[in-house]
Amino acid sequence: MNKRPKISVAVITYNQQETIRQTLESILAQQGDFDLELVIGEDCSTDGTLLICQEIKDAYPGKIKLLSGPQNLGITANYFRTLQACTGEFIGDIAGDDYYCDDHALEKQMHYLQAHPEVGVMGANGYRLYVRREQKIAGLNPSVTAQTSHAKEFYFSRDYRGGVYFKPVGTMIRREMLGYIDYEEILRRKLPVEDYPMQAIWSQYTAFACLPDLLVTYRIYSESATFISFDHPKYLQYHQGLAETRRYLNELFPADACFSEEDLQEQLLYKEFLLYLHKGEYKHAKQLVADASQLIQHTHHYCRAFKVVQSRFRFVLFRCYKEYSYYKDLKKRT
Repeated sequence: MNKRPKISVAVITYNQQETIRQTLESILAQQGDFDLELVIGEDCSTDGTLLICQEIKDAYPGKIKLLSGPQNLGITANYFRTLQACTGEFIGDIAGDDYYCDDHALEKQMHYLQAHPEVGVMGANGYRLYVRREQKIAGLNPSVTAQTSHAKEFYFSRDYRGGVYFKPVGTMIRREMLGYIDYEEILRRKLPVEDYPMQAIWSQYTAFACLPDLLVTYRIYSESATFISFDHPKYLQYHQGLAETRRYLNELFPADACFSEEDLQEQLLYKEFLLYLHKGEYKHAKQLVADASQLIQHTHHYCRAFKVVQSRFRFVLFRCYKEYSYYKDLKKRT
């Protein structure tokens, strides 16, 4: 590769032999007035993923960087390694189980960024593909422009309910956005996800935008690494990690801190409470309510949930409602 590419696309993958070929081919099929660099972070897969990546790399000499090694790094470390290996002015990002469905997706995003210097982060609208029921539905992210972006308000507000402003599929950033992230600190703190803190940090420095065009397809299935259900063995650990992420953001931006330590503890109690309900461990749930009685004087909705279960009858009704909501949501996802 003799000159710096205009666009790099970062792809991380692990044990995705069924989907990675489609992902990579959808990137290599992109058309437009730019030089393309594809950077693949292959995280020591145990299936045929690495062989497929190597085969495609050999077919496109000088266009693909394939990062691999003898040890599994984990999603976050692999993602950071892959991002930092990108050399393009603009950096696209798509996972190894998603794919571009518009051959001009990268060109459209690049042109928008070139025309709007105030925008540093772009999401991608597209399709949600529910794998198990083979259903494809249009609509992935809110269609916003630089003039209507409210990313900072989304992350730093008392109304924040979790999640990310843009789903981490088909995003594109300016290269300088990488300079705002302390990768080593995020890894040291073992934060469970990378997109949430990165987007929150970026929202402090730049505007976000999203084209209405359907550019990408996002696979949804229960085996996804980001699908953390009540039955997942790391359910509580995951939510504890999200609380730690919020503490980190509060340290970085104390003037915009919107959740106190008391708020975070309250939320973790609520998550633990729901887990006990789901598992049918009513005695543990009831004891948790008793232990958290000092919080009931607050008016936040998490504490109101505890009030609902003070009688056994309401307790069982609440559990049934949560179970119904859980399985309804699970059915939608799968």
